Amino acid sequence: MKNFDLEELETLFIFAPSPGDTWGLTFTHLKQRLLEADPEVFIRVEDPRDGNSLGDSFMFFEFTLEGKELEGMAKISPEGVAAQNCTAQQAADFVEWLRTSAIPPGHTITFNTEWGVESEIPDADVPITEKSQLIELFLAHIVATGGLE
Repeated sequence: MKNFDLEELETLFIFAPSPGDTWGLTFTHLKQRLLEADPEVFIRVEDPRDGNSLGDSFMFFEFTLEGKELEGMAKISPEGVAAQNCTAQQAADFVEWLRTSAIPPGHTITFNTEWGVESEIPDADVPITEKSQLIELFLAHIVATGGLE
């Protein structure tokens, strides 16, 4: 597969605190940060106490980030945020937004993808680095999943 094709691949990216850490994530806090990023954000919370069969509360959202629509979801337990149908570039933009806007300073972020989970690849730390290096990290992860063959 050509590198250009790899850069266009979309998958679900999952971001969570490192084991033993917490971001203190609340839907209210995340909603405020999403509204600051995009006043036209779409947000829907599904709570099992309201008859949702998922078992846990989820917050679904869609907002514009770096000029592109990004769909995602958040969960309080286990704590984490996911970006759906996302390229490595979009994932890098999203994780930078999370780090600067939604997660308290000093907390770490781990990541995986839907393909990584299916391939039993463990979560990996997201280093504090330049966006281009994050993109390379995410692309290398996609290759490591073996889903391209």
